[in-house]
Amino acid sequence: MQKFEYKIVTISVAHLKKKDFQSELSRNFDEWGAEGWDLVKFEPVLESWFLFNDVRTKEFIVVFKREKSCGRPHVL
Repeated sequence: MQKFEYKIVTISVAHLKKKDFQSELSRNFDEWGAEGWDLVKFEPVLESWFLFNDVRTKEFIVVFKREKSCGRPHVL
């Protein structure tokens, strides 16, 4: 049976608005892909202001997975 390891990354909306963050994020995603990590989920985390009837995206949770390998050290 296949076994997997997971990498979970939290990205705030504030970081997405920073000037160089998009290119940094692209470099990280490319690097992780080269290491065998597959992006399996990119999910918004919502923040609700009940009194104002307002819902906003606070951050994003990004989940990657790759198959565990006996020869690969367990480093995140």
